[in-house]
Amino acid sequence: MRNTEITYIYIKSIKYMKIVSALIFLFVNVLFAQAQEIKKVSTGGYHYQLGDDFLNISDLDRVLESNEEAHRLLYDARQYRGISQILGFAVGALIGYQLGNLITGKDFDNVQGFLGAGLIAIAIPINIRQTRKIETAVDLYNSGLNPSNDPSAQLSIISTGTSIGLSLRF
Repeated sequence: MRNTEITYIYIKSIKYMKIVSALIFLFVNVLFAQAQEIKKVSTGGYHYQLGDDFLNISDLDRVLESNEEAHRLLYDARQYRGISQILGFAVGALIGYQLGNLITGKDFDNVQGFLGAGLIAIAIPINIRQTRKIETAVDLYNSGLNPSNDPSAQLSIISTGTSIGLSLRF
């Protein structure tokens, strides 16, 4: 009898330990959940920021007006953007129409399908060129700004044959 009671108490203490562990786990999760930072999530597009404000292409155009070369690069990029959007629409129409035909059981027109694939091969490099021109324009604008008076610090890891250390330079 005595042996059974000890086992029962042991099982009962394990049950309480599970509850206590679960409560501690939930409490710790709630603490860390409050420390998360909310970020704006978007799919695709441009993400440019001036201070705390996010800029779209029109806002970026107004900001870059003060730097003539950066503004010219942005203008070129906007022309590529127009070409890229037209090609994207054409690709979507050609391939989408063919996929619709395949789903309904109609024959696949090879000419339209391959034309759509060829336009994709043209549109992707144009889109990459557009993005690079915008990034170059922003970098050019940023390089023309006066450096701020904020102290800059550089943290480096230094290692020798026998030791490792951190170096902080101001």
